[in-house]
Amino acid sequence: MQKIRILFLIQTLDTGGAERQLIELVKALDKSLFAITVGAFYDGGAFRSELDGVAGVRVVSFRQRGRWDPVPVFRIVKEARSFKPAIVYGFMGVANEIGAIVGRAVGAKVVWGLLSSDMDLSLYHWVSTFMFKAGAVLSRIPDLIIANSEAGMRHHASCGYSVRRMIVIHNGIDPWRFRPLDAARQLQRQQWQIPEGVRLIGIFGRLDPIKDHRTFLQAAAILSSKRNDVRFVCVGTGAKEFVAGLKNTPAAIELASRVIWAGWVADIVAAYNAMDIVTNSSISEGLSNVICEAMACGVPCVVTDVGDSRLIVGDTGIAVAKQDPSAMAAAWDLMLNWPADKMTEARRMARQAIEDHFSVRQMAAKTEAALIKLAGI
Repeated sequence: MQKIRILFLIQTLDTGGAERQLIELVKALDKSLFAITVGAFYDGGAFRSELDGVAGVRVVSFRQRGRWDPVPVFRIVKEARSFKPAIVYGFMGVANEIGAIVGRAVGAKVVWGLLSSDMDLSLYHWVSTFMFKAGAVLSRIPDLIIANSEAGMRHHASCGYSVRRMIVIHNGIDPWRFRPLDAARQLQRQQWQIPEGVRLIGIFGRLDPIKDHRTFLQAAAILSSKRNDVRFVCVGTGAKEFVAGLKNTPAAIELASRVIWAGWVADIVAAYNAMDIVTNSSISEGLSNVICEAMACGVPCVVTDVGDSRLIVGDTGIAVAKQDPSAMAAAWDLMLNWPADKMTEARRMARQAIEDHFSVRQMAAKTEAALIKLAGI
């Protein structure tokens, strides 16, 4: 059988949840069935090296110089005409809209990836709002739309996106990479100088308004007023001005001796393992990679009830209302007081849930089936 040529389009291969999912999907797809080119609008990116040398995968950059640089559209069309893809697969955001243009220009099937749910676009540049609304109008063009969450599908449908050709394929996590590691836990806690008996509560992800670190910090202040055995870790980076503002909030200043601003962490698996609880305080999510990765490491989670977060944690964690610091602090306190046998079982069930429902292999198998059907093979 002739291989199906797929051109994936994404804005950047820098660190991020969507970027991580593209990397995992591309690596996992059956290369005996698919010939793959990944086209990134911008050069470089922390994840770029993970695709270098992967058999059957080619990576190209369209060298976009800034938001208003229109040149990549012409470069992408030129690349597509040379590669002759059967499918052009946009991976979120403007890559979807450009993918629709490119796909139609070269006679390829068009796939869109939707990896968000219920985003508050007022937090971002007006261009994001414009492109989201334009996406609703253009959503009749794709031959297939793949949402990564049930909540994301519902939200986009409520905003006028066509659901006629929309399906849900959940994100996938590699349970071999993300797994419980006691030695890594101890080493990471030593590096952070965490005393014996102190409980760690962590938040992972870019420092960005949508992740709502303010609620996390306010909840931390509430819990710290009741308990002396907790410390808090913020793993991730963000825009310099935003991060500076976050660190100068009253809650952050009050917690100065209890919060570790870890920034970018090279060994993310060790960082997850160091935690007693991982929290996602987002005001919007599709399907959170962080929650799945933490659970695969056997760490129970307290999450805001957005996107498919409640679905992921199930009985292994606790979901609370978004932007409610008191509810989050109460959930942490409850979980920290679980008997040892209940905590052990929650850790086991958390990992099992990821293995059973949210593995990379499952994501890849479902995606392969959908793309083969679309290609008519």
